[in-house]
Amino acid sequence: MRKEFLFKVKGHTIKVVNSWMRGVKLYVDGDLRDHDSSLFANGKIALVCAKLGDYGVLEINPLSSLFSVEIDAFLILNNSQQHVYSSHKRLSLTEQRTAQ
Repeated sequence: MRKEFLFKVKGHTIKVVNSWMRGVKLYVDGDLRDHDSSLFANGKIALVCAKLGDYGVLEINPLSSLFSVEIDAFLILNNSQQHVYSSHKRLSLTEQRTAQ
């Protein structure tokens, strides 16, 4: 089973592709930046990440269940964590605006 997530963060196009056989891959503006082949994810630990210039580091936390995979994305800068995308819950308007 393959699932793709596409979203924008600070002007960058982010694509996360998850596959049971190939793991999770993180693309920034079409370039493969990181991948992980772990079989299980709990959502508490970032499996893939990429530096987004002066904006900080984008971390992707996959959440897996028996039937589905969802993700949360966080932008980390100076020990502060900003939620910038979630495939399974709606972000607040403040979170949505600061991700742009």
